[in-house]
Amino acid sequence: MTQTDWLNPVIDPLYAHFTDAQILAGGGGGAAGGGEFFMLALLGIMLVFMVMTFRRGKKMRDAQAAAVSSAVVGAEVMTAGGMIGTVVARDEERQRLTLEFSSGDRADFQVAAVQHIIEPAVSPEDPSHEDPTAGQEK
Repeated sequence: MTQTDWLNPVIDPLYAHFTDAQILAGGGGGAAGGGEFFMLALLGIMLVFMVMTFRRGKKMRDAQAAAVSSAVVGAEVMTAGGMIGTVVARDEERQRLTLEFSSGDRADFQVAAVQHIIEPAVSPEDPSHEDPTAGQEK
C-alpha cells in the first residue's frame, strides 16, 4: 500500500465523470463551465471589496489631512490617543504641537497625532465670533 492509496476511493468517482478527451480538450461539460462562472463571480466580488476598501482609506486620509491642516494655535483638538486640548504652539520644522489641557498642563505631540478638530480656532476677521454686546449701550 502506497501513501496515496487512501485517496483512491475519493478520486476515482471524480475521474469517472470525465473522459481523457474532455480533459485534454479543456471541456468538461456543465460542471466545468459552472466552475468558471463561479471563479469569475468570486473575482468580481473580490474586486468590488478592494475598490471599496481603497476608497474608504482615501476618505480617511483626506479627513485626517484636513484635521492636521486645521490644527492651528487656538483650535481645540483631539489626538489619536483621545486626549483633548487646545493648541498653544505649532512647530512646523519639527512637526510638533503643544497642547494645553483643562488642568493647565502642557504636552508636545506630533502633528500627525491630531485626529479631530473639536472647535476651530477663532480668527479675528470672523464676524460670527464678535462680541454680541459690542454695539449696545449700558
